[in-house]
Amino acid sequence: MHLAARARPLPVALASMLGILLWWTLVATFTYEGRWNALYCNGSAARFPAWLEEREPLYRAPSPAGYDGQWYHLLAHRPLEFRQSAQYMDWPRLRCQRLLFPLAVWLLAFGQFNLVDPAYFMLMLLSLGAGVYWTARLAELRGASVLWGLMFLLMPGPISSIDRMLLDGPLLAAAAGLFYFLETGRTRAAWTLAMLAPFFRETGLLLTAAGCAVWLLRRDARRFAAWMLAAVPFLLWMYEVRDLHGGASYAWLGWFANVARALGREAAYPYPPPWLQILQWFDRVAMAAFLCAVGAAVFLFLRRWRADGTGRTAVAWTAGLFAAAALATAHLEAVQVWDEAYGYGRVCGPMFFALFLDGLERRRLAAPLAVLGPVAARMGLHLASPAWRAARGLAGL
Repeated sequence: MHLAARARPLPVALASMLGILLWWTLVATFTYEGRWNALYCNGSAARFPAWLEEREPLYRAPSPAGYDGQWYHLLAHRPLEFRQSAQYMDWPRLRCQRLLFPLAVWLLAFGQFNLVDPAYFMLMLLSLGAGVYWTARLAELRGASVLWGLMFLLMPGPISSIDRMLLDGPLLAAAAGLFYFLETGRTRAAWTLAMLAPFFRETGLLLTAAGCAVWLLRRDARRFAAWMLAAVPFLLWMYEVRDLHGGASYAWLGWFANVARALGREAAYPYPPPWLQILQWFDRVAMAAFLCAVGAAVFLFLRRWRADGTGRTAVAWTAGLFAAAALATAHLEAVQVWDEAYGYGRVCGPMFFALFLDGLERRRLAAPLAVLGPVAARMGLHLASPAWRAARGLAGL
């Protein structure tokens, strides 16, 4: 209790950044032979341009496809040549829509090839630290300990950023900052984050929409118009990259087809019984928790969609909009949204965050943590093997 009372947001954020950096160092050293670019999860069958592989030999993951971080790493080296790099990507239009972070990395590295990777890790670290800081501030505004800011790192988005260098952590940090700035009356800073959020991931448009709803309910026409304009830069960018293939495709599957498929799915994990059955059971528990989270988010929206205070209203609308997006895609062929916890957890990460903030305010955290726990734990299992190898390495085994 004494530590919780004396804690301050900035030291909490700095401590979290130090912990993340230590984790990356241990994992890279003892799991990936000291090769930090393994953190991007480069697929064993993924193609990369010769100029990248010749100058930076990539550590290949066992998975043939790898994961999204490998494409953001590629873009970070030459963000202005995204059209030339598009041929190597799985979903070029989706990847290039999210150009802000790779471009910021390239600028931070002054365009120097050898500085891009350090700049990527530094910017990711700063983004996650900012998320912890703003979450601590939001907890403080709700009369809770700033140590609750560390909950930011247990959200699905930051877990994926720590594990695979994905952009969902920076997006959630933008959401935390947006809520904080709205609650403290710093609307220009909030508008800036609302404008930037979709460039991390297109679902950031829902954060912009939540901000628009705030000013619409307050009948502030000038600010409502300004927040509508916040979406224009990203919409123009979407138009610019419209010619790239690999955009989102949402074919009709049937009513709640994704829910039925996910609950009945038995993934073929490369483990013998009973571990195989345990993981399959864990998948179903995580999916059930996610469905409960969607229901809780709808209830939060219905209860507080006209809440007093701009920040609280934005939180409720964020929960409602992401829940609506989840329900809408439940019937569609939505790539990576409903496939596994690593998909729906990241895509709907701001919804979990909104539930957490509401629970913190009402001093009723049991339900938000109950729906978050299985999803975060299922995603966290991906960290178990690197953690075990790091522990063995430290022990000299």
